[in-house]
Amino acid sequence: MPAVFKKEKFRFIVYGAIILAIFYVFSFIVKEDVFTRFDFDMTVRIQNRIPVGIDPYLSWFSLLGSFEVTLLILTVFSIFKFLKKKFLSILLVPAFGIMHVVEVIGKAFLDHPATPFMFHRYALDFFFPSGYIQPGGSYPSGHSMRTAYLALLFIYAIHKSKLSQRLKLCNHVAILAIYIIMIISRVSLGEHWTTDVIGGSLLGVAFAFFSFILL
Repeated sequence: MPAVFKKEKFRFIVYGAIILAIFYVFSFIVKEDVFTRFDFDMTVRIQNRIPVGIDPYLSWFSLLGSFEVTLLILTVFSIFKFLKKKFLSILLVPAFGIMHVVEVIGKAFLDHPATPFMFHRYALDFFFPSGYIQPGGSYPSGHSMRTAYLALLFIYAIHKSKLSQRLKLCNHVAILAIYIIMIISRVSLGEHWTTDVIGGSLLGVAFAFFSFILL
């Protein structure tokens, strides 16, 4: 293996480890209820600024970021990369599973109550089975974690592709727009606190850097 590839993989591991460490430090601060007032104020402000009329559209992001849909997207992506002779890409699905183990541990051991019912604005009648599973508290946000993970994975894959710079930029902007709408919708729909979203995003980004090695 060329030295440049070894160096790049080592850099990914270091970046992932640093972000994972930030996630654990941030989780400890959240556990100490330092951001309780901040979470409440941010939810009120965001919900006041986002019209109820667009809640049905934002609610579709709850389905888009569900475990079932994101697992399907990642599976198709990993198979595509496998067929392109990126054989380690098939391990992306197990890595996705390990990331969720960390999420479930965080929800089970970090006492962070979910948002009160008065904030809930989910406007659809449909739920995937995973939507009925409540492993503990609301921290970290699984939707934010999965979206950040896939967004960074796709941005990296597109960056390494042979597309023109203009097409790469358009794709990057589109992916970032989806991610931003997703994290805002978590708070505006009252499904998560802002700290849940931050923690989930940090966890997703950390595992995305680790997963770059498989690509």
